[in-house]
Amino acid sequence: MPDTRFSWRALLEHLRKFGAIYLIGIAVCLFGTNLLWTMTAPTIPPEQSVIVYLAAGYSNPEPLNGIADEMLKETQKIDSTLKKVEFQSLQYIESEMDYSGPMTLLAKLSIGEGDAFLASRQVMDQLVLGGALLPLDEIVENGWMKRFALEPYFVTVKDEESGKESNYLAGLKIDTLDALSEMDAFRNEDAFLAIPANGTNQDTTLHALEIMVDALQRWQPDIQQSVA
Repeated sequence: MPDTRFSWRALLEHLRKFGAIYLIGIAVCLFGTNLLWTMTAPTIPPEQSVIVYLAAGYSNPEPLNGIADEMLKETQKIDSTLKKVEFQSLQYIESEMDYSGPMTLLAKLSIGEGDAFLASRQVMDQLVLGGALLPLDEIVENGWMKRFALEPYFVTVKDEESGKESNYLAGLKIDTLDALSEMDAFRNEDAFLAIPANGTNQDTTLHALEIMVDALQRWQPDIQQSVA
């Protein structure tokens, strides 16, 4: 009859022989649980969210979580269907060795993902070159962002067939929004606020962005630290 009494030595010997199998089993279980959650987790339709991409070589959306919450709460007053406002990083480093930034940007634009960009000069040039931006001329003329006095950024484009050139308002400069740099979220120097032409909820986005700029202009480091 085999000895079935508990023994630490026997347990350690068992783990030595079969420990790798247990580790693989745990890893499979964790992967399966994560996959199941991803597949079954409720998703928010694009038209019920506002996603602002921080598109540059470096960005950190975490310090902007509080501002995202404020944007959501205030914008829900004019759009009760809004469920989420979020800042996301879109790392963009264009080099001969790494094309991941341009490819990611192109993929986001092609599927209409993202409602606004805080874009570095490099990213802004690509957005303009690709004809991906919503012209803001009429929107700004109707009063959008007027109270914040952000400098407009006009670009000249040339029609390849006719050769005719035209100007349009492609975005707003955000050099004055120093809170972005001070909270280490985004380098605002020589950067822009722009809106993609194929956004799914542009009216809601426009309102949310005004809340964002207002919050950034009110942001004070000392107050934020004392609250924390």
